[in-house]
Amino acid sequence: MSCQILTGSFVNVASTPKFIPITAGINIFRLKNLTMSGQTALGIAGVLTSDRIVEGYFNPATTANGTALIKQQGTVAAPLAPLNNGICAINGFTLINGATYSQGPTKSILSFVPGATTVFTASAAHGFLVGDTVRIVNMTSAPEMGGLLMTVTAVGGGGTTFTTLFDSTNSLTSVGSVYKVGSYTQQNSSLYYPQNRTIASISLANPMVVKTLVQQNYQIGDVVRFMIPTAFGMQQLNSTSTGLPVQFTVSAVNNAVGTQSVTFANTDSSAYTAFAWAAAASFPYGLPVMVPQGAGNLNNLSGVTPAPLPYANQNILGFATQNTGQNGILIGAGDGTNSATTGGIIGSTVDAWEWECVTSTQQFN
Repeated sequence: MSCQILTGSFVNVASTPKFIPITAGINIFRLKNLTMSGQTALGIAGVLTSDRIVEGYFNPATTANGTALIKQQGTVAAPLAPLNNGICAINGFTLINGATYSQGPTKSILSFVPGATTVFTASAAHGFLVGDTVRIVNMTSAPEMGGLLMTVTAVGGGGTTFTTLFDSTNSLTSVGSVYKVGSYTQQNSSLYYPQNRTIASISLANPMVVKTLVQQNYQIGDVVRFMIPTAFGMQQLNSTSTGLPVQFTVSAVNNAVGTQSVTFANTDSSAYTAFAWAAAASFPYGLPVMVPQGAGNLNNLSGVTPAPLPYANQNILGFATQNTGQNGILIGAGDGTNSATTGGIIGSTVDAWEWECVTSTQQFN
């Protein structure tokens, strides 16, 4: 039997989950908020604070994913604060395996507000965070949304509403369901190859900017093609009548939550037909997608025809053959308390943390 104790520290980004890659199997994980406990560390001044989670404990054999055993401080009576034992029921600790698909509990959608971006209202607090990836299903009056993955770009309504980049201008408000399948902090479960990405919007501009419903792992210099059904317009991006593929080289990538865009410096879409999500009445139809084709020659960006292949290296996705999947633990974020609707271990302040992880090759139940 072998056992390792791993330790580390970090400074969090406010209201943002933190992923710690740990290759070995995790048996016990402990976390302490130094800042809120009054300890100055890692350049952050300590402030003894009331009603904040300051310690977390996770044992995957006994603790459910997404939860944590915690200690939360009571009212401070300097220089001490009492500690209360309890459970963080949402946005606790989650084991991550980069090669597996995970699905959260299904939440009911009561309605959404049609618009260039879409605000969904759930029947109860959904627990989603900005940056979470969710799947919309069973929309009775908006079947065009069925099965689409979307990134949560904002939350509100006391935890009952969430916003995505989906353009529902031509959709009918509807009831349905939603569940979480991941987060921008987690690696792509496809591991090796970038996935096709559903398009949220395309600008009429020079250069052309394409937004996607979820982030993509495309890189500058990558070559893509577009598959856009006629109901969405902008047919100029599809393959031509000559049978040759129309390809585009990525010149910039911005995967900040709510931006989720790639830019094509050599493409002026100002005079193209406008892109718009089709109305529900046109359903069924295929999805408008951007498809990775290969790692192109960067000379494309300066107007030089690449050699020897005029349509880039269609069989080469150099970065895609690297396994970027990681195992580890995801520390959830909320308001830094054990609230059932807005809770989470990491709160809205920038704090210094220390962690300890016990791994072993044998465990006794």
